[in-house]
Amino acid sequence: MKKHMLRWLLPVMFVLTGCYKELLPKEKDYFSNDAAFNGDEYMVNIGRTNVFIAKFNPNYSTQPLDFIIQQVVHRDGSPAPELLEQVDTWQWKKFYSGQEKTIAEIYDKRIRQKRPVLDIRPNSGDVIFWNTDSSRIKPGLYYFDILVKNNGGQKLFQRRKLYVKRPRPYEPYEFNDDTGERKKDEDGGILHPSLSGVKDDLNNNMNNTDVNVYFRKTGTEGNTLTIKFFDKDSLPVKLSRFNLIKWDSLAYTSKITDGPIRFGFNRRMAADSSAVTYDIPNPFPVLADVGSTDERAFISFPYERIAFGSRTKASLAFTFGIFEPGSWEMIFKFKVNPRFKND
Repeated sequence: MKKHMLRWLLPVMFVLTGCYKELLPKEKDYFSNDAAFNGDEYMVNIGRTNVFIAKFNPNYSTQPLDFIIQQVVHRDGSPAPELLEQVDTWQWKKFYSGQEKTIAEIYDKRIRQKRPVLDIRPNSGDVIFWNTDSSRIKPGLYYFDILVKNNGGQKLFQRRKLYVKRPRPYEPYEFNDDTGERKKDEDGGILHPSLSGVKDDLNNNMNNTDVNVYFRKTGTEGNTLTIKFFDKDSLPVKLSRFNLIKWDSLAYTSKITDGPIRFGFNRRMAADSSAVTYDIPNPFPVLADVGSTDERAFISFPYERIAFGSRTKASLAFTFGIFEPGSWEMIFKFKVNPRFKND
């Protein structure tokens, strides 16, 4: 009898449980009045992709949220439709590991997509200013609104400030991106590498200000980087002087990917050892424009010599990035000649 009763009660219990769940109020989406962006200013440079990641705090609002850019205007309040024009952008379709063996392998992991110059990721609120040129967008101050919403509510963040600045084709850059004028020497108007253990001919320690670094664009066919050194008399310094460097296995450490990343591809050394050229991707490093990490390449030029019976090591090093495509030279000019020979 008990078994028969149990068989009868079980289905009834399931039905009652289902009815009870139907009677429970459905959970509603929540939108926090305290949801906010971290700051209202976005400073961007023409000629590169500028990405602003994780600037929005949802404050426990129900996800996903929708983000929409609205009311894009110039400083005087007139519409700025040029910022909403579609441009070609590179989007990653596969994971970039940094272990790719050719530039073609890197580029095969990206795909072209049309996006508005001023863009926003629809569910994260990451603001993006895509790579464009000054013929399309003029430097200056612009304003825009961001509407954030879910089914629980919405909030309009008005008058976001977009400061569009002149191009900075490489980093570090010696010119002011507002005025275009060269900075004062002490403010970065002259670039210098870092030095460690470098001595002059009198065996005195050399300072980083004894070496200047210059970037020079030499062409637009392909993307290459050529490295040269010159002494105080503007005579070439043979790269063989840097006798500890392994030119075919140069690498730098990425802030974004794990492990070392190959510095360049298809190394070509001049017959007289006065220059070395690498094919490089654009931008360089590859992830230089994906976020706010200031991803840069690092190169060191180590060497050793015998000084007073002891083997000593020295090096020059420089951290940089190149955003404008083309063929570039990076020139190191000594104002005081270093001592490479053994004593």
